[in-house]
Amino acid sequence: MEITLTQRTSFRERLAGMIVNFSKPIYFLLRYKRKAWKITQEELSAFPENSLGKDLSNFLTSNNIQLMPKAEFHDVYHVLLGYGTSMREETCIQFVSMGNGKYSLPHLAANFTSLLFYPEYWGDFKQAFLRGRKAARFHDVDFENLLKMPTSRLRECLLHKKDRYILGLFVLQFFCSILEN
Repeated sequence: MEITLTQRTSFRERLAGMIVNFSKPIYFLLRYKRKAWKITQEELSAFPENSLGKDLSNFLTSNNIQLMPKAEFHDVYHVLLGYGTSMREETCIQFVSMGNGKYSLPHLAANFTSLLFYPEYWGDFKQAFLRGRKAARFHDVDFENLLKMPTSRLRECLLHKKDRYILGLFVLQFFCSILEN
């Protein structure tokens, strides 16, 4: 599946898109242990309004993109962080992740390349990195189990943390409420 970014018009953005598409098989080779979600895009659309699952479905539909197996978390980041699909916004997601402690080879390579290609966005990248530093650790959260959770509450827990343990407590509370029903 080819990754298509919106608003790609300049030579530089087309070249960056080609680099992304070239590196995608390498990324998936490195992530061979990651399991694809056991849910379809159609099933996401049936989730309750304002849930992470429904908001993810709406994001995918409005941007005319498909859920990518083994990379579903990336589209969740779009929903939670409020970034679109322009090259600048896609790169900001990578810098948020790095600020949040994700230092994988693909992230470092993507960020380094983006710094070279887009010096005019350095301020945005710095803000995104700092946003990740301020957030509760989320880059290794299993969002598939949180799709029924209200997006606004999850966003609040992740991005406006008052305590690093708030996310764990909220998730525990969420699962306890499911068991009660």
